[in-house]
Amino acid sequence: MISWRRNRRQIRKLLSMSTSDAAMTSLVEEPAAPHHPINLGIAGLGLAGALMVRAAQLDGGVSLVAAADPRAAPLKAFMHDFDANGYTNVQDLCKDEAVDVVYIGTPHQFHAEHAIAAAAAGKHIILEKPMALTLAECDAILEAVQRYGVCLVVGHTHAYDPGIRAMRRVIAAGHIGRVRMITTLNYTDFMYRPRRPEELDTDAGGGIVFNQIPHQIEIIRTLGGGKLRSVRASCGVLDPTRPTETIASAFWDFKDGTTATSVYSGADFFNSDEFHDWVDESGAPRDPQHASSRRKLKHYAGLSESEQRAQQFSYGALKLPLHAPMYQPHFGITILTCERGEMRSSPSGFTLYDEHGAHNFALSPSTGYEGIFNDLRLALSTGNSPRHDVHWGKASAEAMLALLQSARERKEVALTHQTAMPHDY
Repeated sequence: MISWRRNRRQIRKLLSMSTSDAAMTSLVEEPAAPHHPINLGIAGLGLAGALMVRAAQLDGGVSLVAAADPRAAPLKAFMHDFDANGYTNVQDLCKDEAVDVVYIGTPHQFHAEHAIAAAAAGKHIILEKPMALTLAECDAILEAVQRYGVCLVVGHTHAYDPGIRAMRRVIAAGHIGRVRMITTLNYTDFMYRPRRPEELDTDAGGGIVFNQIPHQIEIIRTLGGGKLRSVRASCGVLDPTRPTETIASAFWDFKDGTTATSVYSGADFFNSDEFHDWVDESGAPRDPQHASSRRKLKHYAGLSESEQRAQQFSYGALKLPLHAPMYQPHFGITILTCERGEMRSSPSGFTLYDEHGAHNFALSPSTGYEGIFNDLRLALSTGNSPRHDVHWGKASAEAMLALLQSARERKEVALTHQTAMPHDY
């Protein structure tokens, strides 16, 4: 929520809105969702699962009732912490009558199998990105969701960050004109965090294209309106010991003529958190260091990277504070140009630039997951599809796969399964 006492006059001047606080709040504050309790089961207790557990704890309307993971340590920790049911496979989790929503944070190659199992059991689904590894798998998930009449939300991605969603609402209100150009870039340590073998194999869903690029695609599609026309991309492998894509750049063309550029590096040389006042992806302050993950990998002699990852990032091993971070979550720097102004993400929220200068808007602390639960609640209460539904997820998966195809074939690739972002987002 914006700090209204500080920004009230500024917002009235910039956006020519009603003088009522209610009208101002509706523009950038996350809209309230209908109350709808969620009994959540967690499939996969790795890093993604641990972050979802923390978000559920902070939500207030989510009950953590069960989890599944083949590893004993994180499953035991979860069962102890929440007095919850535990399973060693996702199929048994989906049969648990206490669960009405399943979060699927299992490795990418299992997304389709597990989403279909959840749908067949009548469970609503929060499906981690990417939706699947092929369009055929996306279609199988789509068929299951429609057959069994369940809701599916694709997330978490950083398109759910409050700053991105607030900028989308400013765009939808029309006060600074149409979006004409989007730039998003992120330089991280991704490829030098401990990795499982399949995470270093592109064909198995590894590398930055399947793990990180979906965040940028979802941000671009959310801000640009959803309907991409084509992509021309380039990817690179930098290190033979990590034989999958580490860098990627792409030019995206929307059907309405808007363009976007995305740049990503997971090489762990430069870190673009430096451009974000050394606030990390989660919104927490971090040490101003570059190449730190490369150095840490060398300190775990005798342990495989899979073992290192389990020790550092699984539920129970990863210690997360039970409060929202001090600053906003982000995925690098995102700048968008509209007809009458520009906006960019910032550590505190977002900044709007117009003929009067720069105007900073501070948003309340957030994990970036609140929008997922709100969109699911809204869909369950109204019977409408979630904004980031199964069709949206397939469109983002198509864009991800087209980027990889474009880089391999060194040509522009057309997109044919794109969906529009609802205007009221």
